[in-house]
Amino acid sequence: MKHDLPSFAVLIDADNVRLDTISPILEEITRHGRVTVRRIYGDFTSQNLAAWKVKLAEHAIHPIQQYRNTVGKNASDSALIIDAMDLLHSRRFEGFCLVSSDSDFTRLATRIREDGLVVFGFGEKKAPKAFVNACDRYIYVENLQDPAPPEPDGTTGRPPVVRPEDTTTATVAEPPIAAVEPSTAPASKPTDEVSASASRPPASARTLLLRAHANVADDQSWAMLGSMSTYIHANHPDFDPRTYGCAKFIDLVQKTAAFELVHRPYKNGHSYFCRPAKAKGLQQPSAGSATKSIERAYRAALESAVVAATAESGWAPVGMIGQKLKSLGRTVKESGCKTLTEALKAAGSFEMKGSGAARYFRIKPHETRGE
Repeated sequence: MKHDLPSFAVLIDADNVRLDTISPILEEITRHGRVTVRRIYGDFTSQNLAAWKVKLAEHAIHPIQQYRNTVGKNASDSALIIDAMDLLHSRRFEGFCLVSSDSDFTRLATRIREDGLVVFGFGEKKAPKAFVNACDRYIYVENLQDPAPPEPDGTTGRPPVVRPEDTTTATVAEPPIAAVEPSTAPASKPTDEVSASASRPPASARTLLLRAHANVADDQSWAMLGSMSTYIHANHPDFDPRTYGCAKFIDLVQKTAAFELVHRPYKNGHSYFCRPAKAKGLQQPSAGSATKSIERAYRAALESAVVAATAESGWAPVGMIGQKLKSLGRTVKESGCKTLTEALKAAGSFEMKGSGAARYFRIKPHETRGE
């Protein structure tokens, strides 16, 4: 019988995986393909692997016994690599799943990919970046925990899902942004505003989304969510919406409060598209105010423009930022500022160097924003 799902070989490094993560790992793998080979490598006569017996039988995982013949040498790693190459040359698989947090498998992952097969890695967040980036996707086992139980009112705490109504735009509600330079005695924020801010993913997630949008958007600044997700995964194999408390990619896009979404026909079906959210009811500063408050949606547009204009140096020239901002359909006038430089300063999201027309900007690290 021919199967539609791709065939995967799952190879597990017993010395670098927790026993309680095997079940959720195998469940996650079945979302992506069909497991036809399940092997685990280790010295199962040792005390620390003695508890594996029941779990291996439960999931029909074939143990490959490797004795520790030499102190300081890991025969299990070598056996796993040799088996992986034998399976690779059999041409029976579309992909491999390497379950380990060990950098020793970095070259194995790249070698498998050189033959055109997909490689999924599974391990802890302590896994070396070299191994993570050698995989097509690297999924942290910390993200495979059971979802949080529903709230007492029956909700799950997740953001509302955009209804699939054709050509209907959905914009996430946004609280106002505080002034760039707070006064010496700032007023306390309302409770609902604090909770809304706390529920948002960190700025690093928003930066990833903005960069992806800038690279895949069309001439009207619309980007298909599927294309954005593909771009991010290609550049960040360990990207996972669950890292930011979101079950799906669309939930993360909504939760950043930086985009407006539309569900419209695409090819033979429908797809979600997004672009930086339009400003609503911009807060204008008083005539005597020394600082200006930039509305959240407009600040997101500025960030998207800066990301799109960033050169290899990591800095974006102010002139190019202006061009990118215009391509997003936004104007400096919307910010309530006289110049683009003034708007960028007031946003509080950027670092600046240079002077006059030779000014350059880049997005501040998250910890220096004071959000």
